Amino acid sequence: MNTKEVIESGILESYVLGSASVDEVALVQDLCRKHPELLKEIEAIEQSLMDLSAERAPEISSGLKDKISSQLNFNSNGSASETKVISINEASNKTNLYKFGMAASLLLFVTSLVYNVLLNQKLSEVSGELAQLNADKSVMAQEMQVQEASIKTMNDEIRVIANPMVKTVALKGMNSMDKHSAMVHWNTETEEVYFNASVLPQSPENKQYQLWAIVDGKPVDIGMIDTTSLANVFQKMKAVKGAQAFAVTIEKVGGSPVPTMETMCLLGNV
Repeated sequence: MNTKEVIESGILESYVLGSASVDEVALVQDLCRKHPELLKEIEAIEQSLMDLSAERAPEISSGLKDKISSQLNFNSNGSASETKVISINEASNKTNLYKFGMAASLLLFVTSLVYNVLLNQKLSEVSGELAQLNADKSVMAQEMQVQEASIKTMNDEIRVIANPMVKTVALKGMNSMDKHSAMVHWNTETEEVYFNASVLPQSPENKQYQLWAIVDGKPVDIGMIDTTSLANVFQKMKAVKGAQAFAVTIEKVGGSPVPTMETMCLLGNV
């Protein structure tokens, strides 16, 4: 233990106040022999405590001074009519009592000061822990919201697919996507169309997938397919009536009024 650690530990204050244990007193004395500079630190602590005691000592009020003066009976010669002799032992006892009272006051003051410092430190630690708990709670709440939204989306998809009025049409890959496939879920009663792009690869740069319904032999645009986010793998498209087949082409971003037959990549009959 170096001198800095000894000073910061507070053991020297306990030594000066007489509240150190026997082991701590022995330790301080041993350290002072090894590090004489600690004696100056002890003297500084003693002086600080004496100064603090002097600052906090209450002043004698003028009323108390007058009361004491009135009780002193002086004769005409200016000397006291009767001199009270105080024994050495009595004076010594009063001095010791005063010293004990001052030491007790100092000990109470320092103890109170240390307690307040420790209490403030503990309150700071508790406040930090509470702030961390609130932050963790906020993160958990956000995660719960994400999970709840994911579960809701999954339930909505299951309700769509499980509806007996919904036809599921498998679209087979062709041309540049002959090894891929996709699914269309078409409600023949409400005419709602859902496209499942879960296995669809990312569209080429500056290009976008476009879904078509073949109605009476003619292609009808029913919407652009977004593959930029995993959250959009199950997408609601435009409603269509009387579809005979569904097809996907690769068009410029924003789509085309008519399909580009050379880029048709998925096709499936109802």
